[in-house]
Amino acid sequence: MAREDALQTREQRYRARRWDRMFVSREMITSQAFLSLRTAAACQVFMIFLNKCRWQNVQIRPGSRDKAFIIVNNGGIQFSYREAKEKYGISSGRFTKALDELIRVGLIAIAHSGYGLKKDCTLYAISERWRKYGTAEFEHVERPKRVEKIGFREGNKHGRNSRARKKSTVVDLRCSTVVGNCCV
Repeated sequence: MAREDALQTREQRYRARRWDRMFVSREMITSQAFLSLRTAAACQVFMIFLNKCRWQNVQIRPGSRDKAFIIVNNGGIQFSYREAKEKYGISSGRFTKALDELIRVGLIAIAHSGYGLKKDCTLYAISERWRKYGTAEFEHVERPKRVEKIGFREGNKHGRNSRARKKSTVVDLRCSTVVGNCCV
């Protein structure tokens, strides 16, 4: 038994076995969008995105035996710059370029653009726009750029300066004798 398995509960091991599958359709791999990816990092990041998907087998029509796999957590896939660097060895520059390229060809989409502060992370979705890539119906989308400059400045509603400051409770200890409410 591996060390990771020894630290997991029975339910965690069951879920790890159950979600130990990744589905890539041949249509997607042979599509013009996938073949037009310029960098190997984009292919690698896309495969990691597909690995993060949780799939469920659902019945297409009631009473039919036809089944299809759908992504259960589509729109809720988290992949941070820190995880890309520490777990997969992808630098932040390569990761940014790979994300831009995957969004450009329509393989992924940003469901929620996070700030990276206070555990507000960016959520991604596997998109279906890649099917129309190279046709007149394809709509070009770019990664949204941040308009608001978030820094450690006064009035920042997302950073550490956003908390209300506590009033000082320091007592003036310079007085030697206290008479009433005043120092002598």
